[in-house]
Amino acid sequence: MELQDRQELFVRLFARHERELRRYALTLLAESVAVDDVIQESSVALWRKFDDYRVEDPFLAWACKFIYFEALKYRKKWQSQRRFFSPETFEALARETEPVAEQQESERLALRDCLSLLPVADRELVGLRYATETTISSLAQDTGQTAKSLYRALERIRRVLALCVQKKLAAGRNLSWEAGT
Repeated sequence: MELQDRQELFVRLFARHERELRRYALTLLAESVAVDDVIQESSVALWRKFDDYRVEDPFLAWACKFIYFEALKYRKKWQSQRRFFSPETFEALARETEPVAEQQESERLALRDCLSLLPVADRELVGLRYATETTISSLAQDTGQTAKSLYRALERIRRVLALCVQKKLAAGRNLSWEAGT
């Protein structure tokens, strides 16, 4: 992969997961100034080690490890001047939070795969409703359908997607991973 493609991939992945990474850091440090510092240092470390990242692996789980170690360094550096969770609490929080991030990533990948299996009309309706945050009333006017029929269609689509995601997660299938999407 060319350097420019690799840089673009990194930026896309980091931007997509920055919110979750911040949430994870906040869980460990509970102070927004500390989180900002840890995110900044982690992003530099992630970029330096990005050649070691395998595209087929979930980025969020990989990046959380960097957050964890940067948070440890931050605590050590500032331990005499700030209050932190006890080391035992810190470790417990890290153990509890990281699997949640991995689970969310698995669910997101399963949902993406399931969305791709929907008929085009259903996929377009989901996109109009959720990607653009268009109201049901506006959609009803734009499509000439009743709001009630749109609610029913979206409810049916949500049930289909939920069942599909549950099946994919239960099967433990290796979800398709396209880093650029």
